[in-house]
Amino acid sequence: MAHLEVKPRNGAPWWLWLLLSLIALGLVLYFINRYNSDARLDKPTPDTSIKETAPQIDTL
Repeated sequence: MAHLEVKPRNGAPWWLWLLLSLIALGLVLYFINRYNSDARLDKPTPDTSIKETAPQIDTL
């Protein structure tokens, strides 16, 4: 019988997967933040403050 030497397949290093994951996460967060910031600028915020001042009536 022939002697066949089997070499294990070299996978990508763990740090490469970590780097690619961080880049993908950064891109996702960038696009989510970009989408949310544009949505807030289009809609005006309503004024919900309560003004408790007496009415200005001319009594003279």
